[in-house]
Amino acid sequence: MIAQAALCQYGESLGVQGITFIPAGNPPHREHESDMMPARHRLNMVRLATASNPAFRVSDIELCRSGRSYTMDTLRFLLEQGIAQAPIPMIIGADALAGLATWHEPQALAETACFLQAPRPGHPFVGAIQVNGQEITLNTREIEMPPLSISSTWIRARLRENPPGCERLRYFLPEPVRQYIRDNRLYDA
Repeated sequence: MIAQAALCQYGESLGVQGITFIPAGNPPHREHESDMMPARHRLNMVRLATASNPAFRVSDIELCRSGRSYTMDTLRFLLEQGIAQAPIPMIIGADALAGLATWHEPQALAETACFLQAPRPGHPFVGAIQVNGQEITLNTREIEMPPLSISSTWIRARLRENPPGCERLRYFLPEPVRQYIRDNRLYDA
């Protein structure tokens, strides 16, 4: 929903005809999450979730690189390969953007990306971040839509509570993704 809203609102003004989803290969900020699925499963689920929308594409560029996955490395790759031009539109939730100062190379990210910011409950719009005592104004635009409380963390918690068939999550996940989780028994105890 967020990607479609961003595309409808900013696609024309940013010269974007589609959205590319790039699942993280080895995200360092998620190392502590014991229920994080292997990258191949996450890639498959993103492909299934986006398959019905011709404006959505999926890239495995982070999964093809070794080592940790840093967003700035991916943005540099996109620029070097001529796949994108700065500022690169990047869809992100206000909750995640609020923590940008803790990411790898936050200043470079702020200079390279145009953040399309999705509203999140309890998180105000983020217009600037503090890095080493300096305020950095972000190139950001708000995606106009209702704030969504649904997150991957929330979905995984529900799956741990009642994994068989994951019927409880019908309508919270695209049906092909829900079936993939069920068929591959991804969150069974």
